[in-house]
Amino acid sequence: MKKVLISTLMIVLALLVLLPVLWTVSTSLKPLSEVNRCPPQWVSPTMSLKPYSDMFFYLPFSTYTLNSLIVASSSTILTLLFGSLAAFSFSRFTFAGKRIFLLIFLLSQMLPGASVIIPLFQLLQKVGLYDTYCGLILVHTAVLLPFVIWLLYGFFQTIPREIEDAALIDGCSRMTALRKVILPLALPGIGATALFSFLGSWNEFFFALILTSSDSTRTIPVGIGLFVGEYLDVWNQMAAAAILFSIPPLILFTLTRKTFIKGLVAGASK
Repeated sequence: MKKVLISTLMIVLALLVLLPVLWTVSTSLKPLSEVNRCPPQWVSPTMSLKPYSDMFFYLPFSTYTLNSLIVASSSTILTLLFGSLAAFSFSRFTFAGKRIFLLIFLLSQMLPGASVIIPLFQLLQKVGLYDTYCGLILVHTAVLLPFVIWLLYGFFQTIPREIEDAALIDGCSRMTALRKVILPLALPGIGATALFSFLGSWNEFFFALILTSSDSTRTIPVGIGLFVGEYLDVWNQMAAAAILFSIPPLILFTLTRKTFIKGLVAGASK
């Protein structure tokens, strides 16, 4: 009886979580005249894929998708490169101010984006990086880096120092030991961190909205917001864009789910 109640509760919770997604799918298939109908209908006889094709004529969504892929992929690579080196240093070396630096990284995650957007905007304008891929990638990297350092720091802490010492005794340099021994052992954690980093950049809206002004650099979250106009809100096309927007992360998670799950449980037992 207890198992039946637990299973029923889990099914109900799953349906509650899926309800907004299912409603978004339903909205994305309706004509605009049916979207605001009262009472609302889940299924309409006029449903079609037309909103999916119309959204590409209303806005250059193929360009937005390419921009998001470039920015998210580049930010992920940079954060993993610098974050892994920093996290390895924090986990293996003792130096003055180590705990303070880690605390600063943690506290930086508590700052709202609005508190730093004005100096960032002025800085990017002065150095000529406003409304460019490079400027947005650097901002996303700076925002994600403390989070990545903290995650990878925890993963590196679970790897015994004796393994690295054995590699050093065998003639490896510190960097060679990191590249050939430590990083392969931390691969599940790196995979999970890469997924979190990619999703953080892929879903980021605030900085992309302020630091871009042309279709050539706008990302998908900003593009979806443009469906809300002064005189007309194109909800069906917005829902269609949201569904398409969720497909790349879903594919990425499906391909890396085993590594992601290993990364989540890494360190549970040493």
